[in-house]
Amino acid sequence: MTDTTQSSGAAIKAQDVRGAAYRDIAVHLDGSPEDEVRLAHAETLAAYYAARITGIFTNLLPDPALFAGDFGISAIGQLVDAVTEEGDASEKRLRQRLARLAPTHELRRLDAFPGLLEQAVASEARWNDLFVASCPREDDLARWSPLIESVMFDGGRGLYLLPPKAKTPSPIRTVLIGWTDTRQSARAVAEALPLIAQATQVHIATVREEAHGRMGGAEVLADISAHLDRHGVDATATVLNTDTTPTDALLAEARRISADLIVVGAYGHSRFREWVLGGVTAGLLDSSPVPLFLAH
Repeated sequence: MTDTTQSSGAAIKAQDVRGAAYRDIAVHLDGSPEDEVRLAHAETLAAYYAARITGIFTNLLPDPALFAGDFGISAIGQLVDAVTEEGDASEKRLRQRLARLAPTHELRRLDAFPGLLEQAVASEARWNDLFVASCPREDDLARWSPLIESVMFDGGRGLYLLPPKAKTPSPIRTVLIGWTDTRQSARAVAEALPLIAQATQVHIATVREEAHGRMGGAEVLADISAHLDRHGVDATATVLNTDTTPTDALLAEARRISADLIVVGAYGHSRFREWVLGGVTAGLLDSSPVPLFLAH
């Protein structure tokens, strides 16, 4: 039997790597100045992949649980009216902004109470290829963390998350993949493959906290590197030996190679439907200076 591994790999490399592409990109909008940052990145991605943009404008209504009694009912009614009116003004501005987008686009508005809004956004994410949003930090941490977690764990799609006040989008030339031998890492790489394929440099890194496996853990990097090679992606692999946390080790490696994007699996567990992010995921969301690609 003839070994066709090398010939088939060469044929794949000869193909246009943009054959793996995103066709529908959703972008989270909330009426804040960060909308412009998210739209700029979504527009750049959509132009590269000839994708359609759907703006998901979330208008979060006040939590009814914070109000009780007749006075509370009256107060929440007034607040809902005020938030709805503010949402009308934001929607008008967003429609004017989206009208200037070159890619095909649509704006969808979601007015909902906490808990219901997150579910609605996760539902919208499922029929898109990619969900663009911001890393929830500082003032937005309590407001938007539940939404990001809901999309991450229930949306079934990859998230392209931007640090606040992210730089003007530029071509993704260098990608760092933070790899562990887990389902979540496999999902992240599979969902991010169009972005990985467009890069000129791809680095795979794993943080070795203790030796394991026949090669001290390096064998999992050999396998994923070979897998990406068969997709036409030439990647280098590194086992990071460090005394720091995995988060700090990955961020240091990202700085060393001047990464434009970090791809990692998102970790977490459920207790009574309340999602708790894993340490590495939370650390990157809190401090990464470059865009993140997360999938669960």
